[in-house]
Amino acid sequence: MASRTLSFCSLALALALTPAGFAGGSGESAVLIVDPSNAESMYVANYYKAMRGIPDANVLYMRPGAASYTQFVAENLPGFLGSLANRGIEDHIDFVVIPPGGSFFVSAPGLISDGCVAVHRFAIASGYTLAHQAVDILGGLPSSTGNEYAGFTWGARAFDSSVAWLDGLPSTAPGAQRYFIGAMLGYTGERGNTLPEILQLIDRSVAVDGTHPTGTFYYMETSDFVRSSPRHGAYPTAVEKLELAGGSAEHLLADLPTGNHDCLGIMTGLASPDIDNADLTLLPGSFADHLTSFAGRFDTSSQTKMSRWIAKGASGSAGTVEEPCNYPGKFPHARMHVVYYKGLSLGEAWFRSMGFAPFQNLLYGDPLTRPFGEDPIVDVPDAPVGPVSGVIPLTPTTTPTASGAAIETVELYVDGVLHASQGPGLAFALDTTELAEGWHDLRVLAIDDTLAEFTGRWLGALEVDNSPHGVALQVTPTAGDLTQRYDFTVTATGGAVSEVRLVQNGRVVAATTSAVDTLGIHGQNLGAGPVTVFAEVIFLTGERARSQPVTLDIVFTAGAPSGAPPVAFGGFTKTVLDEPSFLLELPAAFDDDLASATYTILQPPTQATITGGGAPDAYRLLTPLPGAAGGDALTFRVDTPSGSSAVETIFIEYERPAACGDPTAYCATAPNSTGPGARMGWAGSLSIAANDFELRVDQATPSQFGIFYYGPDALQLPFGDGFRCVGGQTIRLPIVSTDGAGTASYAIDYTNPPEPAGEITARSSWNFQFWYRDPAAGGAGFNLSDALEATFCP
Repeated sequence: MASRTLSFCSLALALALTPAGFAGGSGESAVLIVDPSNAESMYVANYYKAMRGIPDANVLYMRPGAASYTQFVAENLPGFLGSLANRGIEDHIDFVVIPPGGSFFVSAPGLISDGCVAVHRFAIASGYTLAHQAVDILGGLPSSTGNEYAGFTWGARAFDSSVAWLDGLPSTAPGAQRYFIGAMLGYTGERGNTLPEILQLIDRSVAVDGTHPTGTFYYMETSDFVRSSPRHGAYPTAVEKLELAGGSAEHLLADLPTGNHDCLGIMTGLASPDIDNADLTLLPGSFADHLTSFAGRFDTSSQTKMSRWIAKGASGSAGTVEEPCNYPGKFPHARMHVVYYKGLSLGEAWFRSMGFAPFQNLLYGDPLTRPFGEDPIVDVPDAPVGPVSGVIPLTPTTTPTASGAAIETVELYVDGVLHASQGPGLAFALDTTELAEGWHDLRVLAIDDTLAEFTGRWLGALEVDNSPHGVALQVTPTAGDLTQRYDFTVTATGGAVSEVRLVQNGRVVAATTSAVDTLGIHGQNLGAGPVTVFAEVIFLTGERARSQPVTLDIVFTAGAPSGAPPVAFGGFTKTVLDEPSFLLELPAAFDDDLASATYTILQPPTQATITGGGAPDAYRLLTPLPGAAGGDALTFRVDTPSGSSAVETIFIEYERPAACGDPTAYCATAPNSTGPGARMGWAGSLSIAANDFELRVDQATPSQFGIFYYGPDALQLPFGDGFRCVGGQTIRLPIVSTDGAGTASYAIDYTNPPEPAGEITARSSWNFQFWYRDPAAGGAGFNLSDALEATFCP
């Protein structure tokens, strides 16, 4: 099965092509951005991925930071957004998580105006949080630019990266903004946290999820008026709201809640609190911060750093990476602890409470922490326990746990990619002939209808057996250190092979063209921690097979280098679309220090330019030239202090987007007062260039008003006298009237969308339905047609 790939020739194109997503808080909604040249980044990423159950597809390998914000926009954002599209995960990523190992800020002088102190830095994670605002940032914005997700209410409304927000509510109005939630798991440089402290942070944050710990949120009104006054006016209301919700909170006139050992949260304002020696206990899942200028500026000894809250036991903190002045909007509001207690994840609660766009404020810790979640229970009783073929049913059972809640949406993921979304109580039909032979990751998520959108999940696996093709993988040893060589033995069966790859977290780490071969990779090239690797074979017939993954346990220690030169791996093909940019991994194995290696492109591709990545980087960002088509290649070499690798070749295949297909019907119609029910139709094509797509409906009630509308999600939920088949942020088209036969139509103009959020672009997918009045039927007095699903082409 061909992999989905996409890249971005410009930031504007990248943002335009990013489609709608889903609210979340589980590992499926988080992406890790890992520096492949940094051992700490690799280690913490592997550990966090395993603890949080993050899919392989959600791990991206590139340097998270850049020398300047201009470079960040030119390289990091196209690499980030392009990778989401390449891996087919752009429709459900909400959180961007950065492991330690790099800088905590990006240099950004002269972009953000501030009447108090000039802005020179952005928090590293905020570059990703504000990815959709990059063009405006480069054009200049004030530091008081509002965060439109920040509702000035006390409701715990779930975050959704696909939704445009305005005044804390989903909106399609002008000025509505889309975001991600970026966070840094930790910083291990001077005045940061130790590696064990960050791993312990992960452990306690995962363990506390959904446990509803008992404790108290402390709001500290200090004698430091400059640092306390921006927030302490809201403390009495916050205490009241928490107590009304069933929690415990106190508003104290002191610097710290000393003598208290039940701290679920601490909000204070002070330059240099003695956190390390304070007589207090921060419980797992707690968030604590102190409003001051340099809590997140680790490169100065002035003031206490937010890292001390993590060392004390918190799961998260936040602080500014340079002097911000004491604008209340630049710091978490007191409502943060309220919406956190009501069930939002730590990242959502922080972002919900930030009045301004967080240019300088760094969210520090585990953003997925959710102590007060009430996640639904999910099971798939008919999940297969052995090899399967053809079309198989998967029938999830779901049970909400929040009081008064119902399940709204059930989602099926295969290998981290959203495969289908529907209402509860229905069976998925999974066509295994569309998948590669062998092993696949299988997940089912259930999302309830509460404001916080609690999400439960079921994790499983699937073994596909539709043909004789197969591959087995063994590794020796299964444990060791960073300099240990691990030998992976691959055995492909069922036909002649074209390529054999070892894949870790969506990237090729070694390759061969032999059906039976042993490939050696050193621990540091995979990273310490729990590591999973699988083999993928491409046969000469074009069919693919995947092995069951093997698991390694690599400790974060290293022996002396062997003195052997590095081994580079080539001979595999990267298939990409022919327009936008893409990340290309440069796999190699060696036991010299990771940071000592240089990667040299000897012969660049003829149909693409290299637009990102440098000599120390085990990847490159490439942008196809206009008209790129067919095959291409580049050659590279790896050098370490122990020598040079042979020159290897990576092949690139530029793939034009598939020809325009037709819309497909889905969902059920329901009888109306005049017949069996309304049905959707269409005319024209799905070509953006042709701009001739027309929506049609027939068998609706005659001479009644109706509306065609569309949105990103496919559903089937009872609504009115029929079924609502379209979910997510829906876009309404103008009102139309059915004629005497019950038919209506509307011609869509791609150049004039009804709302900015409803822009239809090439390669975007949308779902369409017709709502109409039916007063003669009694009941609700309105009904709906079935629906159309359409993927648009250039």
